[in-house]
Amino acid sequence: MNEFEKRINALRLQFRNERSQITKDAYRHIGHINTAIGMVNSPEARDALRAEKERIYEAMRTSHRYNRVCYLQQLELLEEEHRLWRVMNPSKRKLRRIMARLRESAEAKGKDSITICFGDNRRAEVKFC
Repeated sequence: MNEFEKRINALRLQFRNERSQITKDAYRHIGHINTAIGMVNSPEARDALRAEKERIYEAMRTSHRYNRVCYLQQLELLEEEHRLWRVMNPSKRKLRRIMARLRESAEAKGKDSITICFGDNRRAEVKFC
């Protein structure tokens, strides 16, 4: 497992743990409210407790949505970082293929070397044996 896979896996575990904690906290509060509803005789108090229970359910759903959005944004950033890293650090296979194409290009022109320009004042000459 490379560095990015480890970070993505750690992010997934963190998301799962945060989601679980949000749910546990909400259901603990709802359990206390249910106990209070069973003990109260006043209909107005029961309605107020039920309204509070609905508010907690909605807050839990909102927290889950927000947590998911944050997770997806972080995941997208990690994937973009990984993509940029792959572009800046090509694999050995990719380098071999690039060199093979350069060699074919040089041979097609009847030369044994090729000059590559990097910007305005940097050049490199690659000579094939």
